[in-house]
Amino acid sequence: MNYLAHLLLSSEDPDERLGSLIADFTRGRLETLAKHYSPGVMRGIALHRQVDRFTDDHPRVQRSRRRIAQPYRRYSGIMLDILYDHFLSCYWGEFSRYDRRHFIQDVYRLLEQRRDELPGPLKELAPRMQREDWLGSYRDLAVIERVYQRMSSRMRQPNHLGGSMVEVHRHYSELTEDFKAFFPELVGFVASKSS
Repeated sequence: MNYLAHLLLSSEDPDERLGSLIADFTRGRLETLAKHYSPGVMRGIALHRQVDRFTDDHPRVQRSRRRIAQPYRRYSGIMLDILYDHFLSCYWGEFSRYDRRHFIQDVYRLLEQRRDELPGPLKELAPRMQREDWLGSYRDLAVIERVYQRMSSRMRQPNHLGGSMVEVHRHYSELTEDFKAFFPELVGFVASKSS
């Protein structure tokens, strides 16, 4: 899952929501991170990691990865993380009671208000994320393609991620089906963690 899904799956608590985003910019054991972040932020980080594990192990996600042909399959995890945010944007009303635009604006406000608490890389990225409306733009497949290309150019080794949109177009309907079957189960998994 990518940023938008993690944010939606977190609770409404601002600390937990912030933690769900911070998690992608932190490494190390939870016990060590707890020395730097509040208990609420830590709950968000911990949930983010549980969501990632559940997602990686889920049969529907594994099926989606198998749909991707070589030489793109090596990057299928990255491809799907971002593409699943596209599907979430497209089918937002099926999975959220929030207005999508208002939700995204609330996230941007939270990042501004809590800027001093963000890890360095996210602190640098957050203004650009808001300026270019990353969370809102995932709905557009052309944006997804640019994200793949940008990520590809940042990788040290030569790779095929930048051209992987050909596989997305080739399997778009099947990948959509996989997502729509998987995401409600992920929502249920997250609900079971908070009950």
